[in-house]
Amino acid sequence: MSEGTGLQDRGATIVQILPGINITWEEGPFNYTAYLGIGSLGWCDEWRTPQHFIFQLANACFLFSYSVPSTKKGIIFMHALLVLGFFIFSAWAWIIVCAPDIFFWNLSYTFINLCQLVFLLYQLRPVKFDPELEEAYHTLFAPFKVSRIQFKKLIGNEMAHIMSLHAGEAYALQNLTRTDRLALLLAGKLNVLCDGHFLHPILACEFLDSPEFESRANMDDKFKVSIVAATSCRYLYWQRTSLEYLFAKETYLATVMSTLIARDITTKLYAMNNKIVTEKGYHLDIRLPSITSSLTAAGDHKTSSFKAIKKHATVLCGSLPNSPESVYNSREKLCKDKKVPVVPNGRVMEHVPLNELSNEDLASSNDVESWLETSSKYHSCEVVDS
Repeated sequence: MSEGTGLQDRGATIVQILPGINITWEEGPFNYTAYLGIGSLGWCDEWRTPQHFIFQLANACFLFSYSVPSTKKGIIFMHALLVLGFFIFSAWAWIIVCAPDIFFWNLSYTFINLCQLVFLLYQLRPVKFDPELEEAYHTLFAPFKVSRIQFKKLIGNEMAHIMSLHAGEAYALQNLTRTDRLALLLAGKLNVLCDGHFLHPILACEFLDSPEFESRANMDDKFKVSIVAATSCRYLYWQRTSLEYLFAKETYLATVMSTLIARDITTKLYAMNNKIVTEKGYHLDIRLPSITSSLTAAGDHKTSSFKAIKKHATVLCGSLPNSPESVYNSREKLCKDKKVPVVPNGRVMEHVPLNELSNEDLASSNDVESWLETSSKYHSCEVVDS
């Protein structure tokens, strides 16, 4: 071997594989290190300094945090354990291994999870309302799983306003007040009048002008009825434009409100339905097509009974109220016919008896009476004791 390519003695390292423990020794100017192992895989049987119990504690926090269920409380518990785990990891990186990069990375993770935890706890904060608003929330919105935060958006100061009415004051006047808002009665009682005649009452947790709001997209339209306070009242009202802006962002809240308004319109229609009754004590249900079809089929029988039935059905519904527009118009139609009897206090008689059928008319009216008798089990008509 030439001198230029010869192996230099100084600094040479001899590696030897032997069974046994790790051994390192120095002898003179030479370093001899023996890397010992068992089989083809190495075995670590010595607890090193970085494997500190702080390191194990941080990983234990990570293990438990990723084992919690994915519920709202579980997510809060997960972020709390992650905050603790990353904070312990940061302490381990700074104190034990002295690695600034590991320290700052884990400190960043700690801050992110801390922000998530604060936000989740903020969403769980108790949201309280005034007693009258609390009753409206539990009665109308809580059954539809509307959260208190969503309800707070609906009744916020920038969205809704609370007003009071004394007995005799009017919320809306016929042919004068515009239909550009929606109101919910919180306390008290109001009466709906048309040309001075009583139509139906409005009680707490009912909308004042749901038919007008649902059927009138034009804000320049006027009320066809008057709504007057019977007692001291408090109501919550929204402007139509504000509600439409909110519904564009809160689609679930818009669906709930549409459902509540539709149910309120149906309740008002039920109240109008109780205005007529036959002599035998049956309420004629204006909501069902069977009445309209029966009256149309019997149009050729010009008897006093059929004329009376048709007159009352026309007063209440005209054609079947199958749209918000017709529902809106139905509650003032009761007073359009001046022949409807009125009691001295100006209210329409709720039960106007019909003339008795003559013998020759009994055969022609069997269809209507048989329908009234057989359909009562479906709650389409109600028997009233005479």
